[in-house]
Amino acid sequence: MGTWTDEFIAPARPVLIAAESFAALAADLVRERVVRTPWLLTAGDLCANAELPYVGVLGRARRDDPPVGTRLESDLPLWADEDDDAPPWGWARESATVLAKGDDVGTLAEALASAPYGQEDIGLVFRGLDFTHREIDDHYFGADSRILLACFALARPQTRPMDTDSGTIPGGPFHPVRTFVSTGFKLGHNGPCPPLAAVLRRHLGPDLVCGRTRG
Repeated sequence: MGTWTDEFIAPARPVLIAAESFAALAADLVRERVVRTPWLLTAGDLCANAELPYVGVLGRARRDDPPVGTRLESDLPLWADEDDDAPPWGWARESATVLAKGDDVGTLAEALASAPYGQEDIGLVFRGLDFTHREIDDHYFGADSRILLACFALARPQTRPMDTDSGTIPGGPFHPVRTFVSTGFKLGHNGPCPPLAAVLRRHLGPDLVCGRTRG
């Protein structure tokens, strides 16, 4: 598979926006042609450092399209318990339930209203980026259906390294995250994709932080 990059964009402070605001952010991502539906919503115990698109359970949910109610668990090797390093250098352990999915992002607000928002980690994944948007296509050097964008609303703050390789010795600096967006891609420019950053500034504020994990 080669080297992939999992790049996050988050506010300077680890804030949890309201569920209604989270739904509005997702709707704008579709409206501004950053992502394309269908979408899939999960809740449970998610890891901010489970690298996308191939390590986190959200990546598998996007690929397998499981029915609502499916329990997603990290696929760990037998020797995972011998690894003491925290993710992304060690194995991420996640479990989540598929709450809802659909083609119309307008129905997401209703799904979030009945979700354990603020009590469990929320993960929202889209089918892919919308490469009919010229800036999206340019930023990632052409269409690639493997690229995964996910939105997170964590029950409690977690930390992500600002710039690291998951195959190196663990170390910072770190940034605390709670509401954030992460994109896993193979080829592309480092730094926020302009159309994505524009939507996030509208909903998360102008003071954004961008970091990445390669692996």
